Amino acid sequence: MDPIGILGTGALAAHVVAGLRRAGLMADIIVSPRGAEVAAALAEAHGVIVARSNQNVVDRARMVLVCLPASAGVEIMSGLTFSEGHSVCSAMAGVGPDTLAPLIAPAALCQTMMPGAANAIGAGPCLLYPAAEDWQALLTNLGPVLTLETQAEYDTAAVFGALSGASFLLMQHLAEWFERRGIAPEVARSLVAATLAGNAAVLKDAPQDWADIIASIATPGGVTEQLVSELTRTGGLTAWDDGLDAVHARMTKG
Repeated sequence: MDPIGILGTGALAAHVVAGLRRAGLMADIIVSPRGAEVAAALAEAHGVIVARSNQNVVDRARMVLVCLPASAGVEIMSGLTFSEGHSVCSAMAGVGPDTLAPLIAPAALCQTMMPGAANAIGAGPCLLYPAAEDWQALLTNLGPVLTLETQAEYDTAAVFGALSGASFLLMQHLAEWFERRGIAPEVARSLVAATLAGNAAVLKDAPQDWADIIASIATPGGVTEQLVSELTRTGGLTAWDDGLDAVHARMTKG
């Protein structure tokens, strides 16, 4: 396989590299010197090549994954030169194609969003828009790839990146509830993780619709109904709507 270039060598790049190597991808992975400590660690652990500069990454790889922080990414990308043969995939949240496409012209552009940590173990979903065979094949090494049909659909689905991160805080909060009531931390953590993982597996594979699934687990007058009623009364469920709306507005601003 042709070399893969990664611009921006931070946490996301580290997860991507780990996931690709875990899946057995043996192609050269060329990372930018930005994030020197991470780049050095990836070189030692996964044999990546640390380029001399961001432009050197672009010059040595046809496929370039952009993992730059949105705050600095536009300025960095504006100083790089791409060719028609390049295929660029941006993972920068909040930087849309109207901004990025002119900076990489005449190269082809697509967008992706991924959770990061789960991709390192091949279990995290990747969004992709528009469809691109080369990126579909590469991202499949990191988990299931969900291709969107329109930019609007992608912009909405990409909010899951924030949802993924927030879910860790939710799991921490739930585990700490059990800990405060005398459950050992390792047991509380495993209990929460196994519960949500099991439910996620049911949701992924169950043929039923939402109503059927919920009816099968929520007995009238039971403890599930009680907890949901209390969460509804206090706004514990609709608060997620407000948070997701705020992230969506930020990511699609302008």
